[in-house]
Amino acid sequence: MAGARSLVKANHTNVGSLILMALVFGSCVANGEYLSDRRGLVAVAGNPTVFDITKFGAVGNGATNSFKAFLNAWLQVCASPVPATLLVPKGEFLTGPVIFAGPCKSKVTIEVQGTITATPSGYATPEWFLFEHVDNVLLTGPGTFHGKGEAVWKADGCGKKVDCNLPPTSLKFRNILNLEIAGISSVNAKAFHMFLVKTTNVNIHNINIIAPAESPNTDGIHLSNAVNVNIVQSTIGTGDDCISVGRGSTNVTVEHVTCGPGHGLSVGSLGKYPHEEDVSGIHFKSCTMKGTDNGLRIKSWGGSSPSKAVDIKFEDITMESVKNPIIIDQNYGSRGGDSKVAISDVLFKNVRGTTITKDEVQIMCSKSVPCTGVSVIDVNLNFVGDKGGHPSASGGLIGALCTNANVIFGGKLSFPMCPK
Repeated sequence: MAGARSLVKANHTNVGSLILMALVFGSCVANGEYLSDRRGLVAVAGNPTVFDITKFGAVGNGATNSFKAFLNAWLQVCASPVPATLLVPKGEFLTGPVIFAGPCKSKVTIEVQGTITATPSGYATPEWFLFEHVDNVLLTGPGTFHGKGEAVWKADGCGKKVDCNLPPTSLKFRNILNLEIAGISSVNAKAFHMFLVKTTNVNIHNINIIAPAESPNTDGIHLSNAVNVNIVQSTIGTGDDCISVGRGSTNVTVEHVTCGPGHGLSVGSLGKYPHEEDVSGIHFKSCTMKGTDNGLRIKSWGGSSPSKAVDIKFEDITMESVKNPIIIDQNYGSRGGDSKVAISDVLFKNVRGTTITKDEVQIMCSKSVPCTGVSVIDVNLNFVGDKGGHPSASGGLIGALCTNANVIFGGKLSFPMCPK
């Protein structure tokens, strides 16, 4: 399977088709079945074409495994010489792991009107829906992907372990150019809701991500080596980071996103793996945090390989009863040792609202590579009581902590600055 995913693109059409069939076969094995009555691979030329999964045998009763219908419909869509749509109509459609692999001949749309529900087991790879080597993709709603994570969360003991096999991600996008995700909902993923890796030119808007606060490792959207990403006008509530921007990601904008519950809006964790690529140009703007365990956070592992995180901005943020509103934590994880992720050119500006922890600003950087160019401007947070029971590291005083960092404070501040 791993070899099959090193897809040959561009003019290697025949090789790509063979690999596509190998990936489809892999999905069938994971689901414990084989394809039968497979339809022709060539779509009808002409106007944009819609392929309804119920025409391929899918049953929207919430009990019949419809994975073969998803795969057969995808083969038609991907082979279409004109833009084509895979339609999931109203109803509840049960399926195990599905791989939508390319390259495809034209733009593809997946329109979900109903609810797609995950099977509890049978995942040979760590994802439920995998989109791979497909360019010009639109995934649109108003339907729902329901991961049924509540059935596996109690068995997930990953926490902050360095090596751990997470349950499957609900929606994974890998090696994609030009991706739009709009209007869908993701509910109770087994682990990550969305994981974007090696994707370029991404527009995510008007989505809803929902999981309870106690659900482990249910990051809303995680980015890795993602370039030119916009995430706007969305609501995310999970048991982990609402959005986490990971290794190698550049030029990412998050705007008008409501986060909560969850662990906040994060850059990182960084430095977990050897030789990670740098992160730069990350901008969070006009977002709202509601009851999150962390607010605005940059986090890197101790004992990391050298890398950089530069040009990171958090601006115009509203907070409601947030713990740890502003934090740079370079002692994240359980590995120990100094982080060698060099963090620089960071701005926290116009952050307002309420917090339930007294350490409103915690800048805890690495002694090996101290943070440089960190600015905290116009932060006005009203302390409304530590309902979570976490004591103040500053001895009970409301204020800021700074370690291995020269922080520039300015504008109107609601707390004492770090001593120089």
